[in-house]
Amino acid sequence: MAGARPPETDAGRGLPPRLPYKIENRKGICAMKKLVVLLVLAMLVLPSSVTIGQGGREETFIYSSSYDMTTLNPILMTDGGSFDVAQFIWAGLFNVDPMTGLPVPGLASWEISEDGLTYTFTIREDAVWSDGVPITAQDVKFTYDAVASDAVQSPRKSDIESIAAVNVIDDKTFEVVLKEVNCTIWNNLAGALNSPLPSHKYAPDFSDIMTSEFNTNPDIASGPYILEEHQADEYTRLRANPNYYLGEPQIPYVIVRVMPDKAVQNQALVAGEIDYAFMYPDELAQLPSLEGLNTFSFPLHNTPILVLNWGDPNDPQPAWDAEGNRIDQPKHPILSDVRVRQAIAMGYDKDAILATLGEGNGVRLISSIIPTITWAFNTELTPWPYDPDRARELLAEAGWTDTDGDGILDKDGKPLELELLSSPLTDLWENIALVAQDQLSQLGMKITVTTLEWGAFLNDRLLPQKFDMLVVGFGGGSPPDPNAIANALMYSKNDIPGSGFDIASYVNPEVDDLLVRGRTVPGCSVEDRTPIYWELQRITQQEVAYDFTVTPNQVHVYSARIQNVQPGPWDNGLWSIEKWTISQ
Repeated sequence: MAGARPPETDAGRGLPPRLPYKIENRKGICAMKKLVVLLVLAMLVLPSSVTIGQGGREETFIYSSSYDMTTLNPILMTDGGSFDVAQFIWAGLFNVDPMTGLPVPGLASWEISEDGLTYTFTIREDAVWSDGVPITAQDVKFTYDAVASDAVQSPRKSDIESIAAVNVIDDKTFEVVLKEVNCTIWNNLAGALNSPLPSHKYAPDFSDIMTSEFNTNPDIASGPYILEEHQADEYTRLRANPNYYLGEPQIPYVIVRVMPDKAVQNQALVAGEIDYAFMYPDELAQLPSLEGLNTFSFPLHNTPILVLNWGDPNDPQPAWDAEGNRIDQPKHPILSDVRVRQAIAMGYDKDAILATLGEGNGVRLISSIIPTITWAFNTELTPWPYDPDRARELLAEAGWTDTDGDGILDKDGKPLELELLSSPLTDLWENIALVAQDQLSQLGMKITVTTLEWGAFLNDRLLPQKFDMLVVGFGGGSPPDPNAIANALMYSKNDIPGSGFDIASYVNPEVDDLLVRGRTVPGCSVEDRTPIYWELQRITQQEVAYDFTVTPNQVHVYSARIQNVQPGPWDNGLWSIEKWTISQ
């Protein structure tokens, strides 16, 4: 295969940061930066005040979310705004230990058969929906059958591929039987079954799963809080669930406030108008002071990527038909050439992007394996270098030259013109898009950046695969597993326009085989799985299956008035929320 080879030296490069650290209450940053930020904040106008409602501010925890939720149905959710609200409403059959990332009992405990094929779960006797109806094995079976149903367009279908059956033993006992040993089953279960649906709220034949009002306005919960009110693009208000299996939360009310503008969010934090925000280190540095705030920083389990579409965006096709036959998909007229993809990977400076995060506040990525999963991360590889001269050579080898002298490369009479999609969900994504646009344009590519709000970005362009290039981030899943992102993005069975996450239409039978082998190793030992994932990273980096960029640290910022907070590196920021209190 023609093209360049990324360097495979400097083994320490790209390794994760050291142990997580806590940033104690700081007074702020330098006087000049503080003055500039204060002047900017002074010019901002906060949106209309959220109605705190019963209990008042002294009994309300206010959580900041970048975007409004679109659905609260766990088997349909794909966006962060929905997860931000849903995490308060739905409890998991198992939880993830915030420090280790390993599964621990939640609504249920479990036993595993000696052959590793049968997981028998026992649901707690005190596990009930907030309306008092018991949470049962039938609810879990209903959820599994809904995901599998042709009537339900769930992005979780690939999560149940390895499951042979979900069998109800009795009201509080069920078993998950696997087709074969599956070392990633916890991650699969987390996506498809961990938050069971209340079967008494849906039609038995799943006919209303996609359309039910319950999806956006559930009147019951299994988690610590119950939905009380939702104001579109403004906030969601919730009240404590008195029937929560871990006990009624000590903070009576929660408001999830929609705040897409980070500067406005920062002002609200400093002013004490919100109690929690998730951000990156460069965003943290924009705060004029951390007085009255507690911050916790950990490596982020996310892979921001420049997605290069291998398929024709004007005619997206799945990789496989309903009978299991490979489809000869139309190819992208430009990006299907590996030399062009390699030129793009080397054509813009990711180290410069990393520098915007601040010294020591992020790492370069190589492929889909998150560096914090240290045992699976290939330390013999290094990221693609910034090498515009080699990038120009590769484009010329692929036949792209400037025949008319207008500064834009062309081939067979057509210019090398690409649209690059972005969404203002994070500053990092926009920075990646702008740096790529600027530096790839210097190579003779005409790159047009289009910024879309999240809903349109996700539903109109990303999932339908109607794009040339786009910037997006994929989380590593929880519990963590090296198969998580790789399987979602690069397993060809997930190349399904409209619902699958192989949005680049990347198809490689060898990679498919590695993904299957990695999750079916007998005994699931780290020693046996490691070489499989090292090889997967080598292949997918060379092919530029996706152009993986940089990942920052994550920072949880809490108001100091919120007590008993103890987050960890694998925490969503809400661990043991039922034990939190508000200082008066």
